[in-house]
Amino acid sequence: MRRILFLFFILSVGSSWAQSVPVDTMRITRAEAEQLFLTNNLRLIAEKLTISQAEAQILQAKAWPNPNFGIDQVNLWATQRQTRGEEVSPPLGKNFGRNQQFAFDLEQLILTAGKRRKMVAIEKVNRDRTEQYFLDLLVSLKAEFRNLLTELTYDQQTKQLFADQLTVLSEVFKAQERQYQNNNLSKAEYFRLKSLELELMDDLRELDQEIQDSQQQLKTLMALPVTTYLIIKDGSVLPAYTALKQGGFSFFRQRVSEDPPRLRAAQSEVAYAKAQSRYEEAKRTPDLTLKAGYDRNGNTMLDFVGFGVSADIPVFDRNKGNILSSKIEIEKTSRQLEEARNDWQNQLFKAYANFLGTSDFYERIDVNYATELEELSEAISRNFQRKNISLLEFLNYFEAFRANRETLLKATKNLRNSLEELNYLAGTDLP
Repeated sequence: MRRILFLFFILSVGSSWAQSVPVDTMRITRAEAEQLFLTNNLRLIAEKLTISQAEAQILQAKAWPNPNFGIDQVNLWATQRQTRGEEVSPPLGKNFGRNQQFAFDLEQLILTAGKRRKMVAIEKVNRDRTEQYFLDLLVSLKAEFRNLLTELTYDQQTKQLFADQLTVLSEVFKAQERQYQNNNLSKAEYFRLKSLELELMDDLRELDQEIQDSQQQLKTLMALPVTTYLIIKDGSVLPAYTALKQGGFSFFRQRVSEDPPRLRAAQSEVAYAKAQSRYEEAKRTPDLTLKAGYDRNGNTMLDFVGFGVSADIPVFDRNKGNILSSKIEIEKTSRQLEEARNDWQNQLFKAYANFLGTSDFYERIDVNYATELEELSEAISRNFQRKNISLLEFLNYFEAFRANRETLLKATKNLRNSLEELNYLAGTDLP
């Protein structure tokens, strides 16, 4: 009895708390919800900025190295003792440079073997790779979003089913409670009905939690206010799939791109590894540094201008390790691409087989079955109250009807999810 009272307390507190929270109901279609998701999703917006960052890196890679300018060997003063009272060097202009020594030097790094061009190529491939990962993320998030919409619709419909059954059961229980008070019903039968009512109330509570979980995830994906409560108006409507089923796997396979976003992302990894390998091979060739210098009063000439060039001598380091590592990276990413392609093809076959199974089961259900089941459920309740059937028979029928209604809802949910799985693997919405 204490456990029953405690459960009533929890349900009443939870219900009163939920009613005290302001809620803005939003009734939208699946298409409208998806448009909000594509427009408002903060993760997609952030990933689009990553593409802009990759574009900026291309701009940076095109830039030449800055020249280096230096001033050296400057004497800020010259004493009489140092110059012996004579004009060692004439001024430049009026007084600047009289008896002074200084030097200027200018250096410019010249990248050889097309290194700059290869760095630009690397950044362009990286931009393409970033775009492919964005498209892959978009397809993945869209599939997750659609499945959440389906889950929310299923949970809300199941909640309505439970609420309707609880209404029927409460009416039966009230009638039987009067019978119990008049000693026309045993205590065991009375508490069996009461426990069934509590079980149904607890199922409703758990279902409410699942609905709130779906609501929370959807509102995060759509960037909606926390007080929004979503109701999907066309959640039960299934997309057309007859042609997809009648055409068979070959028909489905012909409409699937050979390079969905997930494979294009893997292909971009191979392209990036190849571009990196070409750059590493170019690094075997030393870069040149061009030099120009001016030296005043520091050599045999008063005003000396000289030129030079320098380069590393590739005696000990010819970048062999990095070149070998880059070639191994090409082999590794190629294997990963091959594995991803095989896995994708196997997933296509499995997903289509699941679609056939779920659609076959869904189509076996008579369109009038749910209505007939509802009418039969009401008839069973009336017969029980009239004592035409026993409590055990009523409970068996009640649980069977409930399980069958859930099965009908789940069949629609599973078929919708199987269709979305095909869309996800195809990388696009199938006709």
